[in-house]
Amino acid sequence: MKITWYGTATIGLDDGKTRLLFDPFVRMNKRIETTPVEGFAGFDAVLVTHGHLDHIYSIPSLTQVDTTVPVYCTETPKATLQKRGVPEERIHLIAPGDTLQFGDFTVKVWPFRHIVFDPIYILTVVPKSALHLPRLFWLAYMNRKMPENGEIVAYEITHGGKTIFLTGSFRDTPAVTYPKNVDLLILANGGSVFVPEKTADFLRKYKPKAVLVDHFDNAFPPVTRTVSVKRLQKRIAKNHPDMRFIVPEICTPIEF
Repeated sequence: MKITWYGTATIGLDDGKTRLLFDPFVRMNKRIETTPVEGFAGFDAVLVTHGHLDHIYSIPSLTQVDTTVPVYCTETPKATLQKRGVPEERIHLIAPGDTLQFGDFTVKVWPFRHIVFDPIYILTVVPKSALHLPRLFWLAYMNRKMPENGEIVAYEITHGGKTIFLTGSFRDTPAVTYPKNVDLLILANGGSVFVPEKTADFLRKYKPKAVLVDHFDNAFPPVTRTVSVKRLQKRIAKNHPDMRFIVPEICTPIEF
């Protein structure tokens, strides 16, 4: 199986027969490499973790370029996508507890929560925001048009005896027991400078064998900025020396 990070929280899985795409988003920063929407065509299914702009904004364009790909999501992003022109028959409603089958991929849907933006992160983007007010107002407007309403899911993906646990934002639900010792945790590292602290209990309790970070890029400035993964990497190396830490390169497949 190959795992490809396309930027932000966009992840592609490909076993040579079936291709799955999670949270497709064309990055809005002209200074960094991005995949055009045409580059997301040809997947067998699109799966959404939640309804924020940086997880679903590109899907209406994608469904026009790829006229057959189905989209799997919860109620709120479904309603948003329909308002933005995605035909209802292309959207398949999912909920926590569901299990989906795509070729040899088995995908289980888990309840999750969105990370809480911390004041330090917010303060780091405020000075830049003042210089780009029209874009800031547009992003604020689109954020209201693309809510998540507390509907956050994560995906447990099994294939060939291996298990991946994929998150689109990181905040677990204490009342839920998640799968332990998965082969790979795909960890969304955006929205906070305190991800190392906020993920510590989860890593200690569930002990994934490897962690791949995404969602740390400056995808739509001025609201976003690049978030360093070095503190997280050092913390994991200290507390979990046997846990592999992977920082993917944009559009570079990883054999898994």
